[in-house]
Amino acid sequence: MLLVVFGHLTFFRGITAVGPFNLYEMGGLGVRLFFVHTCFVLMLSLQRQWKKQGGLNLFAEFMIRRIFRIYPLSVTTVLLVLMFRLPMAELQPWHFLGSTPRWTTILSNLLLVQRIGPGQRPSILGPMWSLPYEMAMYPLLPWLFLLLYSNKSIVRIVAVWLVTTASALALLFYPSQAANNVFLLFVPCFLPGVIAYQLQRVNERKLPAILWIALVLTTPMFYLHRYDPNFSMEGWIKSWLVCLALGLGIPFFTQISARWIAVSSHLIAKYSYGIYLTHFFSIWFAFEYLRNALPLVARLAVFLVLAAGLPVFFYHVLEEPMVKAGKRIGKHLEGERASVAAAGS
Repeated sequence: MLLVVFGHLTFFRGITAVGPFNLYEMGGLGVRLFFVHTCFVLMLSLQRQWKKQGGLNLFAEFMIRRIFRIYPLSVTTVLLVLMFRLPMAELQPWHFLGSTPRWTTILSNLLLVQRIGPGQRPSILGPMWSLPYEMAMYPLLPWLFLLLYSNKSIVRIVAVWLVTTASALALLFYPSQAANNVFLLFVPCFLPGVIAYQLQRVNERKLPAILWIALVLTTPMFYLHRYDPNFSMEGWIKSWLVCLALGLGIPFFTQISARWIAVSSHLIAKYSYGIYLTHFFSIWFAFEYLRNALPLVARLAVFLVLAAGLPVFFYHVLEEPMVKAGKRIGKHLEGERASVAAAGS
C-alpha cells in the first residue's frame, strides 16, 4: 500500500526516476505484492472454513464474503465519482484526467469486469484497474485449496505455476491476444501466495524477521532497476520473479516481534482497501484542486488528513457493516448445512 501511494505521489509531482530506478511502476509493483499476500491469507481462511464446516458450501460462503468485502466500497466510490464528476480516471504529472463514460463502461465498472476479456473498458476510478483481476482469481482459490489440502507436497502447485507462467509467456509473443487476456498474465503473480500457503504447512520458520524486511526492501529495487514500461515482456518476467521470491520466502521467516511495526502494519492493512480507493481523491483535492488556494505545507496537511480520515470513515460506515453482513449470510449457510446433516442422520 505504501508503494502504491508513494508511487502515485511521486508521479503526480513529475518524479518518474531516481538514478537507475524507474518509479513509474512503483504502484503496479505494490499491487503485484498485494496479489501474493491476499492469496496467502485467503488460503489460510479457506483452511479455517474447511476445518469448521467441511466442504459443503465452501465455494458459496467464500465468494459471498469476498463479494461483501469488495463490492460495497467499489460501487460507492464509482457512484461518488460520477455524481460529483471527479477527474479520477487517470493520473498524469501535475493533474488528473476525468472521463465521460458510456453506460456500458459504467455498468462494467460497477460489476468489476471492465478489464476482463475482449473489448476492455477504462476504469472510472484509476486504481480500480486491479479489482477485476482479483475478482476473477477468487473463484479459483477454493478449487486450488481442494487440490492441495489432501497432500502437503508442493509439487502440485509448483506444476500449476509452471504451466500458467509458460502459457502467459507464450501469450506475450502475440500482443493482440495478450491485450485481451491480461488476467492470464497476472495469474503467476497470484499463485506464489498459494505456494507460500502450501510451504508453511510443513516448514518450521527459522530465519530472523530482519531478513524478511531486507527481502521486502530489495525486491522493489530489482523490479524498478532500469525498468522500461514499453518493454512489456521484461516487466512481466520481473513481476513473476519478484512475486515468486516473496511467495517462496514467506514461510521461512519468523514473525516480526517489533510492536511498532506490527501495530502500524495492522492499521494499514485494516484500512488498506479504503486507502487504495480514496488516495486518488486525496492527492487531487490537496495538490490540484487547492493548488492556488493554500501554501504547500497546508496542502500537505490536507492530504494527510484525507488520506488517513477517508479510509477510516468508509471502513466503519460501510466496509465493516458489509463484512459482518457477509459473515451472517455465511453462518446462515452453515446453519442450513447443519440442518441437512441432522435430517440425514
